[in-house]
Amino acid sequence: MMAKCSTQLTLHELHQKKLLKRISGVSFLYPPFGEIIGQLSLALLQHQMPFQIYETYRTPARQKKLISLGLSKIPDVMKSKHVHGLAIDVLLDYRAVRSLKKNKLSRITESDINKKKDTISDDYGGVYNLGVNMVESGANAPRTVVEDKVVLDFWNYLGKLIERQFPELVWGGTFNLKEGQLIGTDPPHIEYRYANEIMKQKRAIQVLKGRGNPGLEEIKV
Repeated sequence: MMAKCSTQLTLHELHQKKLLKRISGVSFLYPPFGEIIGQLSLALLQHQMPFQIYETYRTPARQKKLISLGLSKIPDVMKSKHVHGLAIDVLLDYRAVRSLKKNKLSRITESDINKKKDTISDDYGGVYNLGVNMVESGANAPRTVVEDKVVLDFWNYLGKLIERQFPELVWGGTFNLKEGQLIGTDPPHIEYRYANEIMKQKRAIQVLKGRGNPGLEEIKV
């Protein structure tokens, strides 16, 4: 009997660890949003823009872990647009920018959030800091420090593509844009324009739970 319980606990632990993994599949998104992201992916290929989808749907368990590590500033798990399948994050392909080394990008994108905070925070946070950084200096307001202008240009090309061809999407490169900054605070982030309304009505989470998205079994809607 003891052996059986031990096996069940191990399976439970494996399941919980799996819920912390990054998901990049479009099929886990809220369907109307996922369809547009599929069109965006095609447009990126057609325009030869070197972006790849890094993360789409995020389980509540993963969002909770990111909050605990200080890697997400959203205080409430269920207020994350990723958890509702209404947002994605994209990354530049390291092969397009000579200053982005494969080993550095691989280390960052494969950082395991099951590890201790002090071993992964710097690397994982770097996902949102490659080439374009926001810094403050004493009493001075935050400004954009460009490590690589090619990187900045690629991000802005992405923003222009979204603005011109995908009015139902909102690009994070416009978030909190202030004087002295060349780009907003979250360029990898792309979300559905109607996300807040859909989240308030719990429409997306109901659909995702009905489709069997991982991690939503105990979420009440």
